[in-house]
Amino acid sequence: MTSSSNVIGAVLTRQQIIDQLRAIGVTEGMTLMVHSSLRAFGYVCGGAQTVVDALLEVVGYEGTIVVSMQSGDNSEPSYWQNPPVTLGLFDTIRKSHPSFHVVHSDVRKMGAISESIRHREGSVITNHPAVAFCAMGKYARFICRHHELDFPLGKESPLGACYDLKAHVLLIGVGYDSCTALHLAESLSGKRSVILQGGAVEGSGGRIWQKYVDYDYDPDDFKNIGLVLEHKNLVTNFRIGNAHVQFFEMQVAVDEAVAWIKERVV
Repeated sequence: MTSSSNVIGAVLTRQQIIDQLRAIGVTEGMTLMVHSSLRAFGYVCGGAQTVVDALLEVVGYEGTIVVSMQSGDNSEPSYWQNPPVTLGLFDTIRKSHPSFHVVHSDVRKMGAISESIRHREGSVITNHPAVAFCAMGKYARFICRHHELDFPLGKESPLGACYDLKAHVLLIGVGYDSCTALHLAESLSGKRSVILQGGAVEGSGGRIWQKYVDYDYDPDDFKNIGLVLEHKNLVTNFRIGNAHVQFFEMQVAVDEAVAWIKERVV
């Protein structure tokens, strides 16, 4: 006998997602940076494939979808916090972690929707070991044309390209602390400390552990920045299925975040 708690009581279809994205303000030709949780929607008929199909249809041939492909385990283990790792394992991780691969590397923490976009024909993926980006659409190659190892979330990065393209940000079932776009504000603020990072990459002679410099990011500030954006009515809040959705202009959010960080971070 089936438990009533396991019965699907509502189904979200591709057309419903399309209609609600348009109602939020997503339009054809838009560059859209998406952070998402498939589970937050409730039951989607067709799962991640349906959501990606809907996103691509709404922005059309002139638009672009961008997602983050972060592989946080491919980073300097001495900085790990969730969870931390014991000192005696640092060298083992540095010697053993596989190098980043645009298809094979584990980026499951970014969610099923990002994974679905990564495996689509025509997707373009950068090659940074820890904070790669994937894009599909008109400006995909422009956004992913270069991604420096050092300071990979700064102005000369896919985030900077999205900023210049006046991209919009769509948070689906996730909080502001998941908004990768706001790391650009940290980079531009001049308030974050510089640290020595590292990751496994493919060198000329095979896999190596490559050191590089980056900022010491703190996404804990993003929740407060999000409150500022909402207080100034810069965010459209909506629901698609069961998912709480937030939609805003990237340039506006980054500029507000830079000002907030400069004012409050010592």
